[in-house]
Amino acid sequence: MKIMPITIPKDIDKYFFNRQKDIKKINMYLSMLEEDIPNQILITGYRGVGKTFLLKKILQDQDEKFLTAYIDLSNIYARQRTDLTEEEVMKEILFSIKNTTSKNKKMHEKIKDSIKMFLKQLKIKDYDFDNPIDIFDIPIPLIKDNYEKLSKFVMELPQKIVDSTEDIKGFIIVIDEFQLLQSVKSPEAFFWLIRSYSQIQYNVSYIFTGSVSKTSEIISMLNGQTGAFGGRMIQIDIEPFTREETKRYIDERSNNIKFNDKGFNKFYECTRGIPIYINSLCSILPGNQICDENIILENIKLNIDQIAIMWIYVWGRLSVQEREIILTLIENDGANWTLLLNELNYSKPTISKYLDSLSNKGIIEYDFNKKYIISDKMLKTWLKNMNKMEDILYSKYYSIIFNNIQQYLEPII
Repeated sequence: MKIMPITIPKDIDKYFFNRQKDIKKINMYLSMLEEDIPNQILITGYRGVGKTFLLKKILQDQDEKFLTAYIDLSNIYARQRTDLTEEEVMKEILFSIKNTTSKNKKMHEKIKDSIKMFLKQLKIKDYDFDNPIDIFDIPIPLIKDNYEKLSKFVMELPQKIVDSTEDIKGFIIVIDEFQLLQSVKSPEAFFWLIRSYSQIQYNVSYIFTGSVSKTSEIISMLNGQTGAFGGRMIQIDIEPFTREETKRYIDERSNNIKFNDKGFNKFYECTRGIPIYINSLCSILPGNQICDENIILENIKLNIDQIAIMWIYVWGRLSVQEREIILTLIENDGANWTLLLNELNYSKPTISKYLDSLSNKGIIEYDFNKKYIISDKMLKTWLKNMNKMEDILYSKYYSIIFNNIQQYLEPII
């Protein structure tokens, strides 16, 4: 029996499909680390399109001369009872770097003494953060406690590791679900901090990735004209499968799912070539008959919770205010500012705050008709199939489901 997984499997190569052009392009930029040219990369794309799967494949296949670290901010976010903190992010980066170096005992021994000396020097230095400082005209914010020492150590560590041995030519660090950095106290300062170190390190590449609208505030903070990287990051959008790729993928990987022309047209219209939807829908379609558009629509209606399972996870993490905005957009097929102010009992700054939050999470976007709309049709379909909107708005039911399935869904969103 063939399996089309909705989570990232242990055997990545067995289930990985296509994306050769994306792999070649990203690897080309990363390979320049060996020439002391560090490219910083921003990877975006629809939720469920396969960004994490792609990056884990790329990291897995890197030559041993490049060390890699992967940080999933959703893991930290889920563990926090309050908003994400800069300290927790730095600790996660440090933990990931430590895991990377620990895997190779021979290399670990080579760099151990050098890193110990680096840490010792860091501890005995006298830091004065009473007044704001800057590095190469880039403002570094005043941060209390020991965050400045921790951040300095973490940010300098990857380059120190590369410099400690001739065997290592570069360090690649992936920060996944980077849009969650919106919840730290000062995301702009955090991005400026990374930029301040990355511009003086020649063998460290950062890859930021997340399910976020291209026009979101968080992208402007990171790579907009006035953002930390000022448009210098290489921005790559991972596209859904084309119709031809979708057809080939189903032919190769499904359990003999067949369509007539109208059936496949409806299948592609509903999934939009997004792998998680393709896999979910194929898992419930009959493999012993030709699927027409009626079979497609009937199975979606009967199994929408299974097909849109990642949205249960996302929905469980939204505030009531965010849910109210989403439902208002669905009930009105999109909404402008005037409608939102009339429909919702919130002030303009409050609505603006939650619109930015939903945009940063890749859930809504601002369209050419100057309206806010839901960016994913499957989310709209799932919500429209709920019998009572107030139940999904206020009930803890979906939060409970989200908590139960969280460990399985995090790798795919």
